[in-house]
Amino acid sequence: MIHKRAATAATAAAGAVLAVTVASTGVAAAAPVAAPQVMAVQAMAGPAADEPDPLPQFAGRNLFHVYSTVSAETALDIQDLSGDHRKVLWPPNWKVCTQSPKAGVKLRGGTLRLGVVKTGEKCP
Repeated sequence: MIHKRAATAATAAAGAVLAVTVASTGVAAAAPVAAPQVMAVQAMAGPAADEPDPLPQFAGRNLFHVYSTVSAETALDIQDLSGDHRKVLWPPNWKVCTQSPKAGVKLRGGTLRLGVVKTGEKCP
């Protein structure tokens, strides 16, 4: 539990980096972190950190790799290319045949369209 005065200080300094320490009484208190540490965090959170990485080449890779690589802001539109209109229930059992947009495009918050078949099947 945070002491009421400490909680008020934390609210007043919104956006500042705080460290939580536990006093010998067992009550947590919030204290501002030293200014040089705050400045280092702000430098890392600048515009360069907001720039999305280019999409890698997913064709030929396991679909699970896609899920573990793309950001949570990216929507996935996955289509079974076999023509059987199967649903992807277990991504490790599928491989990517096609992707749109292509590798190298910087995608943030958009939709990545993937054509997949089950592992062991040939891409059409």
